[in-house]
Amino acid sequence: MKKTFVILILLMGFICEGFGQQDKMFTQYLNYPSSINPAYAGSRGSTQILGIARKQWVGLDGAPKSAAISVNSPISFFNMGVGLTLETDVIGPENNTDVGIDLSYKIRLAKTVFMNLGLKAGLTHQKVDLTNSRVVDQYDPLMKELSNNVLPNFGVGSYIYGDDFFVGLSIPRLLQTEVKSGGVSNAKLDKTKLHYFLMAGYLVKVNPFIKLKPSALIKATGGSRLSWDLTATAIFLDRFWLGVSFRNEDSVAGIFQVNINNQLRLGYSYDVAVSKLSSRTDGSHEISLSYDIVFKSKRLRSPRYF
Repeated sequence: MKKTFVILILLMGFICEGFGQQDKMFTQYLNYPSSINPAYAGSRGSTQILGIARKQWVGLDGAPKSAAISVNSPISFFNMGVGLTLETDVIGPENNTDVGIDLSYKIRLAKTVFMNLGLKAGLTHQKVDLTNSRVVDQYDPLMKELSNNVLPNFGVGSYIYGDDFFVGLSIPRLLQTEVKSGGVSNAKLDKTKLHYFLMAGYLVKVNPFIKLKPSALIKATGGSRLSWDLTATAIFLDRFWLGVSFRNEDSVAGIFQVNINNQLRLGYSYDVAVSKLSSRTDGSHEISLSYDIVFKSKRLRSPRYF
């Protein structure tokens, strides 16, 4: 199984051709894989409710603020999973609200190894309000406009997982839609781009009390540089999680998580910028809370590491 895991990593890595990242991202991506991969839906074997919020680059005007609520659950009778996500993202004058539905189909590859194939469908409401922005040219007509756009979205993903590893590959936004401002000028603002995500992780059992979980996330976007996260987490007594994450040319983060019980977990991360923004921001804060609903007819796999 270890050999198969390594081969999958190498093969999937060839799709990354020096691109970068455009969409919002969470440092605790392992707690919220549904944000980037619809195939994750239902893989936990229980109905999971998750909330996550991020305040980026504290102290910088117009810095990104993101929040999301996600629900996903298996449909065991059909070997399927279903998920619903609601996300908001505010960056300066731009406000995006995303609603998405995830569907996955589960295939058994080995006794304890499965592959989920996923589809995402959703809508994005984008609002850009430039009317209150500071401008150099007060007569610029673009600065007097309010733009509202509703954009459709479709995505695909695959997720291979077992008791001690996972590998995911996804394109959560397939449609490249031109976004234009409203008003008289109808000037083009931007064009959504394809995003490719490759994520993988492995569990190392050091002894009965300590486990290590290295993981990686590679993000690729056309026209930008490759972006990646490397994360190493130590798990103590299957209850306390302490980790560190590095995002290239961006930040270093500390991550803490506590499993309050077998169903409820709380996570927090703090990012310190290592880019040119380091002298202008007090870092980034992120908090997550999730709960697994287990029905009487089912048994929760405890603890869950992915």
